[in-house]
Amino acid sequence: MCAHRADSRTTLENLLSSLQNELNLNPSQPLFKLTYTSSPSWPYYLIDSTKSRHNSTLKIAILDSSFNPPTKAHMQLLLQSVKNYSNTKPDNSVSFDACLLLYAIKNADKTPSPSDAGPVDRILMMESLASQIHSTTIKAEQTFNSLQNIATGVTTHPLFMDKAKAIQSYLNNNKPSYSIDSSTFINYSPQISLHFILGFDTVIRLFNPQYYSNIYKELNSFFEISNVICANRDGYGGREIEENFFQSDIIKEIIGESEKLIRVKLDDDLAKISSTNVRKAISDAWNIERQETDDSDEREEIIKNILYNFCPESVAEFIVQEKLYRNTR
Repeated sequence: MCAHRADSRTTLENLLSSLQNELNLNPSQPLFKLTYTSSPSWPYYLIDSTKSRHNSTLKIAILDSSFNPPTKAHMQLLLQSVKNYSNTKPDNSVSFDACLLLYAIKNADKTPSPSDAGPVDRILMMESLASQIHSTTIKAEQTFNSLQNIATGVTTHPLFMDKAKAIQSYLNNNKPSYSIDSSTFINYSPQISLHFILGFDTVIRLFNPQYYSNIYKELNSFFEISNVICANRDGYGGREIEENFFQSDIIKEIIGESEKLIRVKLDDDLAKISSTNVRKAISDAWNIERQETDDSDEREEIIKNILYNFCPESVAEFIVQEKLYRNTR
């Protein structure tokens, strides 16, 4: 396990270094790279064979976060959003074909803290989460579910319009070919539809004019290739604030009557877990248990059991093994 993780670290460090070199050559060009896929040809692997390869639309559900660390809330946010969105209509055409966990190396709002997990650790935790979602869904579902076709990726730019462009560009440049016979190949070129799963607080920032030189032009461009699933949670702002926001002029002008912005209701328990609170709980646990026991193995086991309340099992074990967030304040 340690040797495998060391190899993974080296691979990710090289990937991030390569991304940085490309970014230095062309700072305005948003970039995207995959770090883990549940299938070699993601996201195309599990497209229904009955769909026309020339006319089908490939729908990708994207959970974008800082993953510092990934929590049970992240996991359920993806699972419930995929399920609830697919249930908004009885037509199978609204179901997703693939899922993506996305991490942006740069953040438009947050300044990194020395106690934060670094990019490589966050990506490794994302990969653990994706692998757990994939294996859990395989066991639970008898038929295809887009959660079985999952990947993790990184992008260089913090704004959603740049993230969408980077993902679209990457997928357009990495389309698979299929053989009809021994001498004939066809390119598979579906229309790609990106669906970003965002909390209400992030949707507010998406429509904040401070991030744009021309918000109407730039967001119209974003929504030409992307959609937003707003995962509503009680506890942020309140119902009245949400309703006022979605009835505002900017929403009406950019979204109109289209279904480019869909609202789904999630379980209220999701509002109780935040990465900030998890980091504080980990730091407090490290410090308290250090005072109560000198046995490092016993201390780590106690902390791991605390983490199981907040994080998926594989992520909790990674945090303890790598001793992350010990000095968070």
